[in-house]
Amino acid sequence: MGIYRRTVSFPNPIPKPTSKPKSYHVRSVSLPCGRTHPLIPQLRDEITELRAWAGSGDGAGSARLVNGLARLKSVLDSLDDVLQLPQTQDSLSTQNDIVERLLEDFLKYVDVYEVFHSSMLGLKQEVSSAQMGIRRKDDSKLGLYVKAHKKIAGDVGKLITTVGSIRNRSDGGGNVADFHDELSGVIRDVHGLIASVSEAVFGGVAGSYGPGRRPGWAGLGLRKVRKEGENNGIEEFVKVLGGVENFLELKKKKNNNICNKENKNNNNNNNNNEEVRMEVLKKMEEMEDCVGEMERESERVFRSLISNRVSLLNILTHA
Repeated sequence: MGIYRRTVSFPNPIPKPTSKPKSYHVRSVSLPCGRTHPLIPQLRDEITELRAWAGSGDGAGSARLVNGLARLKSVLDSLDDVLQLPQTQDSLSTQNDIVERLLEDFLKYVDVYEVFHSSMLGLKQEVSSAQMGIRRKDDSKLGLYVKAHKKIAGDVGKLITTVGSIRNRSDGGGNVADFHDELSGVIRDVHGLIASVSEAVFGGVAGSYGPGRRPGWAGLGLRKVRKEGENNGIEEFVKVLGGVENFLELKKKKNNNICNKENKNNNNNNNNNEEVRMEVLKKMEEMEDCVGEMERESERVFRSLISNRVSLLNILTHA
């Protein structure tokens, strides 16, 4: 009787059948897709931030445009990292026609930024030369500066047309939307943001000397009120150019009327002109720093565009 009761008091537990399906179910939900690109979430965040910058339009100063160039460079660097992933190379290796299209577009952007960088170097030299003329009271240097600024603004304005043609070509079909959805989305977004940031930066430089420009000069009784939407130029550039033009205008009036004015009035005009000269010099020194920052950031974008193009070329040659 004792042996019989001991055998029926220990039933066989069976916990495994319930735990195994639960474990399998949880793991199957958490497994990521094998084609997910690890760096794409970071790139998407940077794209979102840059898109917000492009849509804000806050401020007409050079600092905002320099910030836009820096953000664009960061986005391009992240795209370059994505292009070097094995998953990306596998996705693009069978899309030679689209890679070739991207290579051509990036080459055009490289050329555009090479021209813009050279223009900023040229403008920086012209500003430096004009400062020297102000210190030496050689007003002919100021006239040359105005002409040089006008030419540089015109050259940069032509780049906007080039960027627009690249954008329109991409929107016209046969673009990156033809392959892997996740990858095509970020490349398409970056491609569009290159155009948006470039148009904003180039437009600021070109708008500083263009039709309908109103110099925003606020120095020594030379204030000219700017209506909203009347000027899209970079604030620092517009102030300097407006100050130089107003100073030259004052000098011209003084020379034309000097024979008809009393000596006392002449002395007052001389003092006023000297104050304006020093104010123009101060603004030019500030502008030189602004141009230098734009020149440096545009060179960084230029080099990042080259790096992306090299990555695309490697994909094409190893396809």
